[in-house]
Amino acid sequence: MTDESVRLDLDQFEKLVRAGEINTVVCAAPDPYGRLVGKRLTIPAFRALGLSGAGVNASSFVFAVDLEMNPLDLPVSNADNGWADIRLVPDLTTMRRVPWEPHVALVICDAYEGDSDTLLAVAPRTILRRQIQRAEEQGLRFKFASELEFFLSSTPPRQAWELGYQNLKMLSDYRSDYQMIQSSRDDWFIERIRNQMPAFGVSIESSKPEWGLGQQEVTLDYCDTLEMADRHVLFKYGVKQLAHAADLTVTFMAKPKIDEVGSSCHLHVSMWSTDGDALSWSAEPGGGMSGRFGSFVAGQLLHATDMTLLFAPTINSYKRFQPDQFAGTAIALGNDNRSCAFRLVGNGPSYRVENRIPGGDVNPYYAYSATIAAGLDGIARDLPVPAIFDGNAWTGTDVPIVPTSLHEALRLFAECKMVRAAFGDEVFDHLLSSSRSELVAFDSHTVTDWETRRYYERV
Repeated sequence: MTDESVRLDLDQFEKLVRAGEINTVVCAAPDPYGRLVGKRLTIPAFRALGLSGAGVNASSFVFAVDLEMNPLDLPVSNADNGWADIRLVPDLTTMRRVPWEPHVALVICDAYEGDSDTLLAVAPRTILRRQIQRAEEQGLRFKFASELEFFLSSTPPRQAWELGYQNLKMLSDYRSDYQMIQSSRDDWFIERIRNQMPAFGVSIESSKPEWGLGQQEVTLDYCDTLEMADRHVLFKYGVKQLAHAADLTVTFMAKPKIDEVGSSCHLHVSMWSTDGDALSWSAEPGGGMSGRFGSFVAGQLLHATDMTLLFAPTINSYKRFQPDQFAGTAIALGNDNRSCAFRLVGNGPSYRVENRIPGGDVNPYYAYSATIAAGLDGIARDLPVPAIFDGNAWTGTDVPIVPTSLHEALRLFAECKMVRAAFGDEVFDHLLSSSRSELVAFDSHTVTDWETRRYYERV
């Protein structure tokens, strides 16, 4: 089943409506945390709003809140502008049925300003569209793939919430990375992901148990940039819904327990021309990186620390950056070398670079935008093809490492002129302010379990 075969055009949609097979349309846009936000519409409402071009009204505050839905008082949405409405306009090329909700169709929306046909600059999908446009102006396109990890617990979601997500019963009892015995035990649920996601337009390559207790890895097939970001968000949306229906608790946190491994989201990217020619692999004898792709990769290496904020967006993200746990901490380039943050894999048209820095909590629209922006800067500077690191990058001398705290990542991001130029002042300041608000919430409004245990009686 191909992605195209499960998309609904309007004729198919109306036929299913007349047959009574669809009675609800989810109109939703990706938010700053990679979640879908929007409304469920009746068929008449979808025809009147979604198909007319008027769009679905929503408060702009959905792009200016923290994870607790507290307003952040950002320029896009604040008390002075009344948290004004924006319009969610369906991208009808994304319409599909939801396999686990038989009477529901879903369409991803772009966010527009409330009183014009201008895309909302700070919406994640708009940010990525802009970077795609910048690349196409240079005759370039990119194909991405997300390789997502997550943890599953057999403790039901409501009970897990009441327990404060402490002492949950995980789906496995011992480490089972690649082990097919554990895979068969888990497949009563994982099979639902492999089989229902393609029917949702999210093509799956493979699944396997990961190293952590209850940890899983599912690899998505590669595709064009915006399509892959959409699939990434739809995949997480689907896994969370399927897990809830199965009385399982799922997390894509980067580091759910400090004494357990973290969950990554390795990003694979290859370079293509707008005419469809593969450009990553050199045509010279012996192959390897082409000169232009080498400059693209060099730009990613150069700006990896500047843009870590967009690969590691939360306080928790930085707990994952431990050098002995394959977390992409050493900023080096290796040939099939998992100790390096950037790893070259494949050959010919499949030749690509894997970025191992992001965790499972990453927003793909931001991460893909960062990848393209950094790479285009490398091309603009005509950076030389980077050297290949041999050996263990974690113990290498003069190998830079990623920022180990949100404090440091914010400082580096704020100082990066390339990012500001690539994203524009409005988007740059929005991202910076949002992340600063998250840091303030932790630094100034939180007492952790660690502090309580350490200080309660002893100070």
